[in-house]
Amino acid sequence: MKKIFCLLIMFSLTFQTGCTRDSSKPRRYTIAFVPKLKGIPYFTACEKGAREAAEELGLELVYDGPTKADSNLQINLLKNRIASGEYDCFAVACTEKDRVSPTLKQAREKGIPVVTFDADAQPEARQFFVNMASYDGVAQGMVDALIEQLGPDPKGSIGIVTSSKEAPNQAEWAKRIKAYIQKWPNLTVLEEVVHGEDRDLGVEKTRALIQANKDRGLVGILGLTSVAVPAAAEAVRQERIKGKIVVTGVSTPSDMRDYIKDDTVKSFILWNPVDLGYLTVQVCELLRQGKMPENGVIQAGRLKDIQVNDREVLLGKPLKFTRQNIDEYDF
Repeated sequence: MKKIFCLLIMFSLTFQTGCTRDSSKPRRYTIAFVPKLKGIPYFTACEKGAREAAEELGLELVYDGPTKADSNLQINLLKNRIASGEYDCFAVACTEKDRVSPTLKQAREKGIPVVTFDADAQPEARQFFVNMASYDGVAQGMVDALIEQLGPDPKGSIGIVTSSKEAPNQAEWAKRIKAYIQKWPNLTVLEEVVHGEDRDLGVEKTRALIQANKDRGLVGILGLTSVAVPAAAEAVRQERIKGKIVVTGVSTPSDMRDYIKDDTVKSFILWNPVDLGYLTVQVCELLRQGKMPENGVIQAGRLKDIQVNDREVLLGKPLKFTRQNIDEYDF
C-alpha cells in the first residue's frame, strides 16, 4: 500500500510539472485582436493580415470576437480580456462607438494601449485609429460607382442597407453619402434599412424595400457592409429585377463573386482587409516602441509609407471590383 501511495505522489508531481507553463521562456507581447464579429469573410481577411504581421514581428496575437454584431457581447469579451491581465495591447473594431468606448477607456486607465481599426471609438478611448480610407473617400467611392451605372443625369430614389445606424463607420458614410449625392438633384435618399449583419434579415428587409418602392422610382441600393451588399444583391435576384436596380457598396470579392459573374452587380468597392489587419498590428508594434507619431509618415512593413493624420492611420484609396478583376483577389 505504501508503495502504491508513493507511486501516486510521483505521478501527481510529474503531471503537475508537465502542465505548468515553462517560466524560463520569455512571454511574448500579446495583442487582443477583436473584430465586430467573427465568422464572416471580411474580418477573417483582417485576421489573416494581422497574423502575418504578428509572425513577422514576433508578437503573440489572440483573435476573438462576438458571433453577432452585438455591443453587449463585445463589451463583455473586452472586460474579460482586460481583467485577465494577459494582454499587452488591444486592437478593436467597435460595434458601437459610444457604447464600447467606456470599456476601452478602462483598458487605457490600466496602462494598456488601445488601437481601433475598421470602426472607431471616441478619440479619447484609443491612441490611434487605423482607417481603411477617409470617410469621404469611401462614401464618394460608393456614390461614384452608383452614378457610373445610372448615367450622367440620374432620377429616382436610392436605398441604403446598413447593419446599424450607430456603427461608427457606417454612420459617417451614410451622412457623407447624403451630402455628396446632392450633386445630383433628381436623386433622393430613402431612410436606411437596418439588418444587424444578419444576411437573411438583410435579404428580407431589402425585398420589402423594393416592394414598397416599386412605383416610386427606386433605381439603386447602396450596401454599407460586406453583408449588406450581397443581401441586397440576393434580394434583387429573388425579385427577378436584375438590371433594373443598381446594387453597389462595400463588400468582399468572396461574398460578391457569384453576383458579379451573373451581372446582378456590375461593381462594388472595398479596401484590402488583409492589409488593414496587417497595418493594425504594425501600428501596435510601433506604439509599443514609442515610435507612433500623431502626424506624419510611418514605415509599415511591406506596406511601406503610410500617412498618419491627427492619430488616424490611413490605409489608402478603396479599390473598385468588377468582372474584369474580381478573380485576382481571394479574400
